[in-house]
Amino acid sequence: MWGTAGLAYQAFAVRRKKHRDPGPRRILADFLIGAHAVRNDLPLLTLDDRTYRASFPRLTIVDV
Repeated sequence: MWGTAGLAYQAFAVRRKKHRDPGPRRILADFLIGAHAVRNDLPLLTLDDRTYRASFPRLTIVDV
């Protein structure tokens, strides 16, 4: 799970740098939550679906 979260975080950092994204920075815990949901095939309730959709394409996301 840590490996999945680390790879997703690394890809996020590359996307953020490439697009010079001024949006809020994410912490590794966000990616641990996403990796846990993917690994256990659980849906994720979030207010920020953009980051999770980009980082975890197989994740089922419930928007609020």
